[in-house]
Amino acid sequence: MSDLHKDVFAISPDIRYVAVADGQQVQLRSRPDLLNASSSESDRYEELLVNPTLLTLATQRGNIDCGGRDT
Repeated sequence: MSDLHKDVFAISPDIRYVAVADGQQVQLRSRPDLLNASSSESDRYEELLVNPTLLTLATQRGNIDCGGRDT
């Protein structure tokens, strides 16, 4: 597990998984002691489709009249 994954898990026990994306390459890590987690495939699609879409929408909305948003 990369140091980034470990560092993020150390922030809070409420963090259940960490995803690091580079284009279409996504590295997902679940907390080792996680119970009743969703499927890793579901999490992967969320990282590939949902989260980038939300970031794009927030950026575009911020650029309209809010002085922009750093991504």
